[in-house]
Amino acid sequence: MAKSKRVAGSAISTTPDKVKLTGLQAQRLAQLTGTEASKIEGRDIAELSEALKWQIDPINFLFQRVCGQVVRWDPASGLYQPVPFATVHVMDTDCDFLGYFPEGVKLGWLYPIFCHEEQIAEVVTDECGKFCVWVPRFDIDWVVRWRLERYCFPEVLVRPNLGDLLQQAGVLPTPIPGPDPGPIELRNAGLSLDRLAAITGRETASRLLLAEQAATLGGNRSVLQGLLDQPAYQTRVPPPTSPKLAELQQHLQKHGVKGLRDFVRGATGRDYKFDPNRYIGPFPLWKCEWILTEELVPILEVPDITFWVTQDTDGDGAQETIYSDGWFQIGWQSGPLSDVILHAAPNARINGNCQVPPVGDCTQPEILFAGLMPVTSAYLDTSAGPTRGYAVRPNPPHADGVVRASVFPPAVTPDTPANAPFMGTVQLYGCNQFKGGSYYRLLYSFNGAPAVPFTNLDWYVDPWPGPGAPLHVVPDAQGWYPILATPDAWFPQNELLDWPTSAFPDGLYDVTLQIGDAGKNPIFTTPAAVPFRLDNSAPKPLITSLAWRVLPFGTWHVFPNLICPIVERPTGSDIEFSVTYQVSAEHLLKTSLIDSGCGGGTMLPSPEPSSLPYMHWHTSSADNFVSQTATFTLPGSALPGCYGFSLNGYSRAFNPAGGDPSDPQAHDWYIDAAWLNWSQYNVSVAVVNV
Repeated sequence: MAKSKRVAGSAISTTPDKVKLTGLQAQRLAQLTGTEASKIEGRDIAELSEALKWQIDPINFLFQRVCGQVVRWDPASGLYQPVPFATVHVMDTDCDFLGYFPEGVKLGWLYPIFCHEEQIAEVVTDECGKFCVWVPRFDIDWVVRWRLERYCFPEVLVRPNLGDLLQQAGVLPTPIPGPDPGPIELRNAGLSLDRLAAITGRETASRLLLAEQAATLGGNRSVLQGLLDQPAYQTRVPPPTSPKLAELQQHLQKHGVKGLRDFVRGATGRDYKFDPNRYIGPFPLWKCEWILTEELVPILEVPDITFWVTQDTDGDGAQETIYSDGWFQIGWQSGPLSDVILHAAPNARINGNCQVPPVGDCTQPEILFAGLMPVTSAYLDTSAGPTRGYAVRPNPPHADGVVRASVFPPAVTPDTPANAPFMGTVQLYGCNQFKGGSYYRLLYSFNGAPAVPFTNLDWYVDPWPGPGAPLHVVPDAQGWYPILATPDAWFPQNELLDWPTSAFPDGLYDVTLQIGDAGKNPIFTTPAAVPFRLDNSAPKPLITSLAWRVLPFGTWHVFPNLICPIVERPTGSDIEFSVTYQVSAEHLLKTSLIDSGCGGGTMLPSPEPSSLPYMHWHTSSADNFVSQTATFTLPGSALPGCYGFSLNGYSRAFNPAGGDPSDPQAHDWYIDAAWLNWSQYNVSVAVVNV
């Protein structure tokens, strides 16, 4: 590993203008203003702004606010979740790199061979993983000027995101100056799932197409934009080998540090080291006309402002590193800066819900909320009938079967009530304070069986408002948890249970709260159970048959199977596809059948897809199976290539942790909740001209 000197300060509790300048900052401000570094190092901006008033440009005494969020990918939810109460260290860095630009590859990598870092700011993320920090303007200007003075560096030294990758592949249009061109319509561009999946992976491709569909229908575009802003490469992309790289390694084996210093023409006294397994990148070379004359290029004394993030991940009081090596995470510029998203390592502790419900003053032990939704009869079916345990407001049926925004009360309509089951991790909130009580536990009756306690479910809570060491909430073998003396002094406040419902069988759970004394003897049990109907099962979409014919009256050709189907189309002829499919789900929300192309033409549903057979919203709680045949027309002008059909099935199960992303308690839970559980079935067909 390259030698790196990282100087981390203690938590900064003073105002930014009272923070003393580090050695690197003093050098940079000195070179920008012509002052002597020795006279300003160790002094703060407030002091310097007075001492150097009218001697240097006052813009050097200003600060810029940089905001962002620390997140971590959560495989369980399939979403990026916030990392709460982590410490973001803002580091001033000065590094020597060995640039590696393999011939014939439109990507480049950097090997750090020496780095010096000094902390210039520090901040703790909030419960949603968000942070803002003040950075001296001159520090940013130094980085910006350094890059602008070097050919192509402003374009190259930027970590690409998924949107950049799709633009390079021709999937998304390249941004142009001027007003916002409007929503990007992936599917309407004739993009096939297979082509997109070849770039992003099938799961990400499916999420992009679904998010784009939601945005096109007038939904929130933040989900689509969030997907496009994620890193282009989720895992490390190692650079290729080359003879030049092999020669360098042989040279270093013979000559050691001096050989590397001589090779890069580096500064005397720097302890250089080359590690082929430690690299940064890849960086895109397609944004600039990059003329390569050498594969290995020394890039010395590179300034940057980077991030290093730590968190107490296990409650032991010590901070562990969850994000590092964040070089070139921000495309620093002189104007406004976009929020930075820092993607933490898998060891980071996440918070599946950064909002908590208003529990209020507790008068007796009771379960009050599931996520942000109250569990009273106005929101939850508490009857003794077959609909017990369903939420009655989210994802209601549409009597007309049309995929559209739901119509909600106050007017009673055929679209109410809903029968929405729960899924995912459900946080239960409420009151557990009781005279003589020292412990509490929750018990459940599954499908009417005798009640048993929840066991082996643990989670972390953090001091509120913090900072401080997290508390690991762990039950004993009988499911007893200690009652916290001040449950609202921890975040999430008043949480009774962090319930990963996907680890439990689907069905009806009647949950009660029990209080125990110091000897864990039950002294109180809630008189009425709160019912929850769970369904984490995936819908089952299936294309059962595919046929085609030449229009207008050709004979239908039915494929005997869907293995590599090929259509031999008479050149210039319009053809028609017939797609027979079925979708089933325990609790069906909706279905959709969409076509895709290869970019050289577009299939057209016939007739227009306002409802069945192309899309369908469940009409009642019993509407959980759809079987239809749909037709699509491919004009003869469309180029030969790969076309396809994607069949989507969505469950009406929902999670109350966040409600509607744009309004967490939208319409008092009369909402069409974003789909969380869906499946997709795809068939591709090759069209060739004969």
